[in-house]
Amino acid sequence: MPWDDKTKGSGPWGGGGGDNGGGDGNSPWKRPSGGSGGGGDLEDQMRRMQERFRQRGNGGGGGRRRGGGSGPNFGPLGILVIAGIALLAWLFTGVVVVDEGSRAAVFRFGQWQTNFTPGLHFHLPAPIETHVIMPSEKQQETQIGNNSNEALMLTGDENIVDVRFRVFWFYDPANPENFILNVDGGSELLKASAESVMREVVGKSKLDDVITTGRTTISEQVKTQLQALMNDYRAGIQVQNVEIQEAAAPAQVRQAFIDVVNAGQDAEKTIQEANKYANDIIPRAEGQALQVIQNAEAYREQVIANSTGEAARFNSILDEYRKAPQVTRERMYLETMERVLGNTDKVILDSDSGAVPYLPVNPNRNQ
Repeated sequence: MPWDDKTKGSGPWGGGGGDNGGGDGNSPWKRPSGGSGGGGDLEDQMRRMQERFRQRGNGGGGGRRRGGGSGPNFGPLGILVIAGIALLAWLFTGVVVVDEGSRAAVFRFGQWQTNFTPGLHFHLPAPIETHVIMPSEKQQETQIGNNSNEALMLTGDENIVDVRFRVFWFYDPANPENFILNVDGGSELLKASAESVMREVVGKSKLDDVITTGRTTISEQVKTQLQALMNDYRAGIQVQNVEIQEAAAPAQVRQAFIDVVNAGQDAEKTIQEANKYANDIIPRAEGQALQVIQNAEAYREQVIANSTGEAARFNSILDEYRKAPQVTRERMYLETMERVLGNTDKVILDSDSGAVPYLPVNPNRNQ
């Protein structure tokens, strides 16, 4: 064949000087040697072209890496290990650890299934079942009245009062899912409901009750009505206490209301002092009145007894008089004169005693 001819300078490409091309000038895979002596090797060009294609492939992220390296190759065992780790991680999404004082609500594709008490629990892995942990025994606090729009309220006697209060509450430990499912923003719902209930109760109360002695009653009413409202909403909230921190008149008229309150306190103090005096004087007056009544009753008994005795004595004298009138008359006369003249300093004789000179009886009696 012509390309097997070993003679130089007689190949099919013509020309001579095969040694100037750096190889066999008659090979069909080599360019014929030119007069310049710089003909390239076709195989070298093809290799260089393949190398360029290979480099472009490495630059796009495929094929072999530059420098002759290759990408990671885990093999079948590595793939199984990775799959096992992924499976365990997925299964661990169903492990729930509920701390003391908390409850966990479990949902299956968004629908509530059950509640978990404190401890270690399991459910189907996510996203089949998910859980939400609620701090059921941690006291929550909501403040109402931080700005004037919330604090200013109208009382039943058409006065404006500034009321600031706070609500202490818990998540319902028995039904934590209600707070999650039934309300959107439970804290804001509680705040708006507490403000509404407080306005209703204050609107039925008088100003003096709101700012002085009626705070406890108002707090109890607000707590009861707010809990009933949360139960109607099924909000999953338990109201523990409602505390009125401040209840006063607006700043523009606060001093006048303070004077009114002070006057009321002074009036209360005066009333208490009057009650104290009444509690002291009334028992003594009642005691004195009872003593007078008892003395009068004793005097009545004495007079009745004396009258009864005198009547009995008169009846006895009458009986004696009927028996001996003359003797009885003289006896009565002598007893009467003795009773009348018994304490005199003179001696009086009747006409039947005769002429008897006057004698100083008392001096002689004294001697």
